[in-house]
Amino acid sequence: MADLDHDEDRSDLVVTLDELASICGVTPETMRKHLKAAPDDADWLLERGRAGVSYQILAAGAVDWWKAREQGGGEDAARRAVLAQWRQAALGDLADSENELTGKQRYEEFRAAQAELNYRMLIGELCRAAEVEDHTVNAVIELRRKLQQVGAAIRRQFNLSREVEDAIEAKIGEQLAAFVKKLGTDGEPGETDAEA
Repeated sequence: MADLDHDEDRSDLVVTLDELASICGVTPETMRKHLKAAPDDADWLLERGRAGVSYQILAAGAVDWWKAREQGGGEDAARRAVLAQWRQAALGDLADSENELTGKQRYEEFRAAQAELNYRMLIGELCRAAEVEDHTVNAVIELRRKLQQVGAAIRRQFNLSREVEDAIEAKIGEQLAAFVKKLGTDGEPGETDAEA
């Protein structure tokens, strides 16, 4: 078995693409993509793989190339930084000034606000407006039905004339109309009597 600490053994070890991928801790597909971008004059790349022919790679040189690629040389790092800036500008993910948020920061803010709303609904501080509106409309309908029966009940109880019953029903109808208008269901919300 070869001694990995001995430089001569390490520099002479020829590996395949799969073996190099295993050494570098990536999948063979990932390594194949990176090897296609490797320099053509690389002395560690003995044979490029093609149909029916496997890669022949000097392990020591390839691992050094892989480490330099991961850490990024000076020129590569500068190029990657410029590319990252272009990508962020193209995707609209750069803040225009120091006070503005990037796209990722806006998304995180949105998710935090959404979580806060869900929490406040769970503890009963908030509810959905549609649910309140449904209950309110049902209550108003039931109240109106019962109040419209008041005129007839008073007329029978006190043996009053039909004109008194009509006057009571008219007054109740006016008050109900004002109540419904105040709720904003009969017209635009916030509309005043003067605007109507």
